[in-house]
Amino acid sequence: MPEPLMHFIVPFSVLIMCGIGIKKSAFLASLATLPDLDVLFHIHRSFSHSMLFVFLLCAPAIITATMKHSNRTYDAVIATLVILSHPFLDLFTYFTPIFWPLYNKSIYIVAEMTTNMNNVSQVHLLFDIKLKPMVFYHTISMDAPIFTSIGVAVTLVIMIGLALKHFWEGKLLRVKS
Repeated sequence: MPEPLMHFIVPFSVLIMCGIGIKKSAFLASLATLPDLDVLFHIHRSFSHSMLFVFLLCAPAIITATMKHSNRTYDAVIATLVILSHPFLDLFTYFTPIFWPLYNKSIYIVAEMTTNMNNVSQVHLLFDIKLKPMVFYHTISMDAPIFTSIGVAVTLVIMIGLALKHFWEGKLLRVKS
């Protein structure tokens, strides 16, 4: 499972690249961690990882924004997409009930390319969509990382890249003025 740090940094960096401000991007990206609140009920990768559930949860906000605050419709749609990034990322790490209850199976997508370093001409490509009957398991205890070494490394690389982009854009604007 991608840890909360990865669930945050991926949409955060995409939002920044799309030109959304840092504070707004940080707030919106934090919404991507919401589906993992199902652990509070001692069930993980449950209904909160279903696209239908996310749409049903977010639809009132989108409708309200459209009817009463049309300038906020974009934010409500972006927030929905950010939350949906969570089950999408989880699809590539373990079985996820992304289409539940419309489809009563969890899906796990495996996409890998490997090679033998002694003979790099031997490239192995694996793409597989695995299915498993959907069962919500109640557990007493769940151990899960808040962050991992790879998550910290990826986050640092992305944050350094965003900082450099911000720095260079600022320099270029000063030079043009």
